[in-house]
Amino acid sequence: MKSDLFQHIDTKTADIQIKLTNIQGSLSTLAEQVAEVENRVSTNENNLQGAADRITQLEKEMSSLKDKTQDLENRSRRSNIRLVGLPEGSEGQDTVGFVAQLIPQLVGQDHFKDPLIIERAHHSSAPKPGNADRPRPIIMKLLNFRDKERILRLAGEKSELYYNGKRMFLFPDFSIELQNKRKEFNQVKRKLNEKGVKYALTYPAKLRVEYKGMKRFFISPHEAENFVREMEKN
Repeated sequence: MKSDLFQHIDTKTADIQIKLTNIQGSLSTLAEQVAEVENRVSTNENNLQGAADRITQLEKEMSSLKDKTQDLENRSRRSNIRLVGLPEGSEGQDTVGFVAQLIPQLVGQDHFKDPLIIERAHHSSAPKPGNADRPRPIIMKLLNFRDKERILRLAGEKSELYYNGKRMFLFPDFSIELQNKRKEFNQVKRKLNEKGVKYALTYPAKLRVEYKGMKRFFISPHEAENFVREMEKN
């Protein structure tokens, strides 16, 4: 009986040993697979980090190119003026000749000893409006940049411009992006105007404020608003 018992135990022990060997083999294979997965994950993480670095670099380059494109576009409009409020069709068939005579009438004929030379003039690219809609602006390019500066200065001094009972407005011609950026200062400009503080919005979008004999410059509307709040406290 002892012999049979020992034989039975040996058989079971052998079976267990075989199973343990198989388990060890499976664990070894699993360990190899886990190591391979870890290597692949590490490689992918490195690749992802490299891709993220390249994307960051591309974003910086794209932003720089966008800024350069905006600057080039606005410099190409440097001698342009945007006329807003003129009823559609008032210019007839000769837009250039019409605005060349209209501008001196609006800002003061006595300021123009020589004829105003305009290279070209046309409506904005927006679709032609209906009778009840606002007319499209007219964009004109002046031959002389100084004429453009003088016209805008005279328009600002005169405050209100009228043609056949309709109020006209003259603005510098900027890209949509720059127009929106400059509009962000509108609220601050209104507050400064109410307080009688001198200011100017310089190119491209920098607010210059003259207060107590000093000049301050702001490129952020938030900074300008903080300055106005401090000014109100004093």
